Amino acid sequence: MPGMTGRYGLLLVVAASLIPVGCSSERDRQWYKPGTNYTVTEFNRDRDECTKGRELDEQCMKQRGWVPLTSDREPPPPVRPAQTPRGPRY
Repeated sequence: MPGMTGRYGLLLVVAASLIPVGCSSERDRQWYKPGTNYTVTEFNRDRDECTKGRELDEQCMKQRGWVPLTSDREPPPPVRPAQTPRGPRY
Protein backbone atom coordinates (compact mmCIF):
# COMPACT_ATOMS: atom_id res chain seq x y z
CA MET A 1 0.00 0.00 0.00
CA PRO A 2 2.79 2.54 0.55
CA GLY A 3 3.48 2.54 -3.21
CA MET A 4 -0.13 3.47 -3.99
CA THR A 5 -0.03 6.45 -1.63
CA GLY A 6 3.00 7.83 -3.47
CA ARG A 7 1.26 7.48 -6.84
CA TYR A 8 -1.85 9.26 -5.63
CA GLY A 9 0.29 11.98 -4.07
CA LEU A 10 2.13 12.49 -7.35
CA LEU A 11 -1.15 12.57 -9.26
CA LEU A 12 -2.51 15.15 -6.82
CA VAL A 13 0.56 17.37 -7.24
CA VAL A 14 0.36 17.17 -11.06
CA ALA A 15 -3.38 17.93 -11.08
CA ALA A 16 -2.97 20.85 -8.68
CA SER A 17 -0.21 22.35 -10.82
CA LEU A 18 -2.37 22.23 -13.98
CA ILE A 19 -5.40 24.02 -12.47
CA PRO A 20 -3.96 27.57 -12.81
CA VAL A 21 -3.11 26.91 -16.47
CA GLY A 22 -6.63 25.70 -17.28
CA CYS A 23 -8.29 28.58 -15.44
CA SER A 24 -6.22 31.33 -17.04
CA SER A 25 -8.30 34.45 -17.59
CA GLU A 26 -6.29 35.74 -20.54
CA ARG A 27 -7.88 35.19 -23.93
CA ASP A 28 -5.95 33.82 -26.83
CA ARG A 29 -6.89 36.07 -29.74
CA GLN A 30 -6.49 35.38 -33.40
CA TRP A 31 -6.01 38.32 -35.75
CA TYR A 32 -6.44 38.93 -39.47
CA LYS A 33 -6.22 41.82 -41.93
CA PRO A 34 -9.38 41.96 -44.02
CA GLY A 35 -9.03 42.63 -47.71
CA THR A 36 -5.25 42.17 -47.88
CA ASN A 37 -2.75 39.39 -48.27
CA TYR A 38 -0.23 39.15 -45.46
CA THR A 39 2.46 36.76 -44.28
CA VAL A 40 3.17 35.25 -40.89
CA THR A 41 6.34 37.34 -40.80
CA GLU A 42 4.32 40.55 -41.18
CA PHE A 43 1.95 39.50 -38.42
CA ASN A 44 4.81 38.53 -36.09
CA ARG A 45 6.52 41.88 -36.74
CA ASP A 46 3.38 43.88 -35.93
CA ARG A 47 2.61 41.72 -32.90
CA ASP A 48 6.14 42.14 -31.54
CA GLU A 49 6.06 45.91 -32.09
CA CYS A 50 2.67 46.15 -30.33
CA THR A 51 3.76 44.05 -27.35
CA LYS A 52 4.79 46.09 -24.34
CA GLY A 53 5.82 44.45 -21.09
CA ARG A 54 4.68 40.98 -22.24
CA GLU A 55 1.18 42.33 -22.93
CA LEU A 56 -0.28 42.90 -26.38
CA ASP A 57 -1.64 46.40 -27.00
CA GLU A 58 -4.84 45.67 -28.94
CA GLN A 59 -5.34 49.30 -30.00
CA CYS A 60 -1.89 49.23 -31.62
CA MET A 61 -2.86 46.12 -33.58
CA LYS A 62 -6.13 47.72 -34.68
CA GLN A 63 -4.29 50.88 -35.81
CA ARG A 64 -2.12 48.70 -38.03
CA GLY A 65 -5.23 47.24 -39.70
CA TRP A 66 -5.55 43.99 -37.74
CA VAL A 67 -9.00 42.82 -36.63
CA PRO A 68 -9.53 40.22 -33.88
CA LEU A 69 -11.46 37.11 -34.89
CA THR A 70 -12.91 36.74 -31.41
CA SER A 71 -15.66 39.19 -30.65
CA ASP A 72 -15.95 41.42 -27.60
CA ARG A 73 -19.59 42.10 -28.35
CA GLU A 74 -22.39 40.77 -26.22
CA PRO A 75 -24.37 37.92 -27.78
CA PRO A 76 -27.59 39.10 -29.44
CA PRO A 77 -30.80 38.74 -27.43
CA PRO A 78 -32.79 35.56 -28.11
CA VAL A 79 -35.30 35.75 -30.93
CA ARG A 80 -38.83 35.80 -29.63
CA PRO A 81 -41.58 34.00 -31.55
CA ALA A 82 -43.97 36.21 -33.52
CA GLN A 83 -47.13 37.14 -31.67
CA THR A 84 -50.50 36.53 -33.30
CA PRO A 85 -53.98 37.24 -31.91
CA ARG A 86 -54.16 33.60 -30.83
CA GLY A 87 -50.79 33.60 -29.07
CA PRO A 88 -47.20 32.86 -29.97
CA ARG A 89 -46.50 31.14 -33.25
CA TYR A 90 -43.80 28.46 -33.33
